[in-house]
Amino acid sequence: MGSTLVITPEMQRANAEVLLGRDPGRYRDPGQRWTAKRYAEILRLLKQTDADKPVTILNLNPFPLKINGGVFFPDEVPACPAGRPYAAHVIRETRWGHKDLGCDAQNMMQMEPVPAIPLVLAAEYIREYVQQDGGFGGVLCYVGDRDPASFRKGDAIRIPEVAYNELGEFYVDVHERDFQQTLEAVRQKRNATILRRLQSANSWYENDSQRMNVNDTHREMARLALAEGLIPELPRWVMQANPLLEKQPEPCPSCMATPKSGAILCLNCHHIFDVVAAYRHARIAYGAVEMDRLTAEEWKTVNRIKAERDKAKGLPRTERQNG
Repeated sequence: MGSTLVITPEMQRANAEVLLGRDPGRYRDPGQRWTAKRYAEILRLLKQTDADKPVTILNLNPFPLKINGGVFFPDEVPACPAGRPYAAHVIRETRWGHKDLGCDAQNMMQMEPVPAIPLVLAAEYIREYVQQDGGFGGVLCYVGDRDPASFRKGDAIRIPEVAYNELGEFYVDVHERDFQQTLEAVRQKRNATILRRLQSANSWYENDSQRMNVNDTHREMARLALAEGLIPELPRWVMQANPLLEKQPEPCPSCMATPKSGAILCLNCHHIFDVVAAYRHARIAYGAVEMDRLTAEEWKTVNRIKAERDKAKGLPRTERQNG
């Protein structure tokens, strides 16, 4: 009678480490080689079907987004900065888990790799903040990593949404939507939620035993509501912004004049502060000397903007590549 393999926690951990994608040939344990081979097969299939595309998450809310539970969601999507329409976060990589299948007839431990592609991860934010009853709103996800500021009227995006079949099984459905219309819809839902939350906060503040329920998130909502024109003034429980405490813009490195907050260029000497924004708003041409200051990531953004403009002009591909 053959002996039964006892799978120890150390063996399970070693097998799960195969999901780092190393060469199957480096493993002596046949179970690890099996897992590594399955990982490579699934990864190749994802790339062949273009299923591992990045997905962009836009947060219109004054608080960061966090999906609780599970190792697939380490991200904290940043809060929308004051005065900005949204904060953008891109999920680029597939994340991997595993399912223990036990041992086969040859007593070989089998650990099946389980991919969580960006599309599925992003859909969870839509489910949490938009789809479910009581969702806050203010969240938009779309397939790809295109700069959201480059979308024009009528441009479409592909949005992942959680759906269930007749058996109650989870899957992700992708819908094509107009970007501007969808952005406005999630903003309207966010605004409606903010007004409800502020109404509750006002009631709590008037009750001595519930006043402690009013927190900094409510205060950030109130400031956003004022900026959006949803309320005529800040509630009594929100401290007015003190200009002396706000971080002042750095002086122009060329003439030392103090610019306005968020300025693209110096009005005094025309020094460019934000090269990418200056190119996006046609304040400088492609190849301008200011572009020598761009980082590698900023060059990617600039080249993407240029490619979209050239395509819109109907330039041949060769002409686009030659600039």
